[in-house]
Amino acid sequence: MKKLPSIIWLLSGGLFFVGAGQSVVFITIPPLARDLGLNEIQTGSIFASSALAWMVFSPYWGRQSDRRGRKKVVLIGLLGCALSLILFSSALTLGTSNVLLGWKLLAVLILARMVNGVLGSATRPAAGAWIADVTNPEERGAGYGRLNSGFSAGRIVGPAIAGFLLLISYTLPFYLFSLGLVVTTLVLIGQPSKHKELKSKKEESKLRLSDNQVWPFLAVAAGMGICNSMLVQTASFFFLDIVTPMASNPITYASIGFMLMAFGSLLGQLLLADRLRISPGSLVRYGTLVTGISLLGISLFNSLTAIYFLFFFLGLGHGTQSTGLSASLSLSVGQENQGKANGFMGMILPIGHVVSPILAMPLYMVSPTYPYLLGFIIMFFTLLFVEKNSRHKWIRNKGYRRVPQDQNQAVEEG
Repeated sequence: MKKLPSIIWLLSGGLFFVGAGQSVVFITIPPLARDLGLNEIQTGSIFASSALAWMVFSPYWGRQSDRRGRKKVVLIGLLGCALSLILFSSALTLGTSNVLLGWKLLAVLILARMVNGVLGSATRPAAGAWIADVTNPEERGAGYGRLNSGFSAGRIVGPAIAGFLLLISYTLPFYLFSLGLVVTTLVLIGQPSKHKELKSKKEESKLRLSDNQVWPFLAVAAGMGICNSMLVQTASFFFLDIVTPMASNPITYASIGFMLMAFGSLLGQLLLADRLRISPGSLVRYGTLVTGISLLGISLFNSLTAIYFLFFFLGLGHGTQSTGLSASLSLSVGQENQGKANGFMGMILPIGHVVSPILAMPLYMVSPTYPYLLGFIIMFFTLLFVEKNSRHKWIRNKGYRRVPQDQNQAVEEG
């Protein structure tokens, strides 16, 4: 088995600190928001603002990575994420010190998250396209699995480190992970980039969202993004209200749940995708199935042991599904379309964080289990789509191989 390029581990390291920073935000904000006087809808709007900016700017950064090179855009994204974490921690400090209250605090928190959406959204499209530059079709799934494993590892280590550092200061984890992002940026500056920058706009990709080799994978990604965001935005509340209502520090229990979910994702990415080299189409199919079953289980059980078990398998499903989708989309389009295709994927994945405040949060206020039951229904119909859609059938039949662009266009949608 051919050894993958070492640059993938370095890019994965950058996503490690992105994942660690994101996990701290998702874990600390819901319960802390209540102490700061923010309700569930306002809390959801903090996440939605970043997701909306991410959706708008991710395709832009994908195109820029095609035109100006992968490395430049990755560096912008890493530094943007670091800046967002620093601004966010500063806003929390002002809020807990009663310097900022009410709508003023909410506005500053939203601004800090929007910095992540505008600048931080540059990292994933450019890093994903970079993977396509340094891997062949047979290695693509393993390459994306290794890249995404950094983000998953960050979601494991982030809460573990934050659990200790939060006892000292709410801001310390944010500054630590920001420092990690800056260090990774400095190391990446000295790395060569294989991508050849486009010399004119005439060379830019003509790929469109509606193209048959694109939208079937984005449709599944949208469903995955909605399910993931509903869980992320409600899980801390779920532990607080249902799973561990009598615990003195429910954030700790929620943190363990997120860590188990991230560990499941890591297992799917490094074992199933990277080590075992399971085909991208199969990763999508089985990841969707496991995700759906796990969400159904969360809606039915409320014991701590069962929830931890289900969170792990939810992570396993999500990790295999997301890696399979990234690799499938990359293999489905031409080499000249990698940046733009990854930008499209980056635009679709955050859609759940835009929808969740107006969907998951109201459902949660009716019944805490409803968001997870809805997630199961979404995954059920997503699995039916994956089984019946001709492009998903094509990627399963082709395995790692990619056919020429003119043949891609000839594939009819079923």
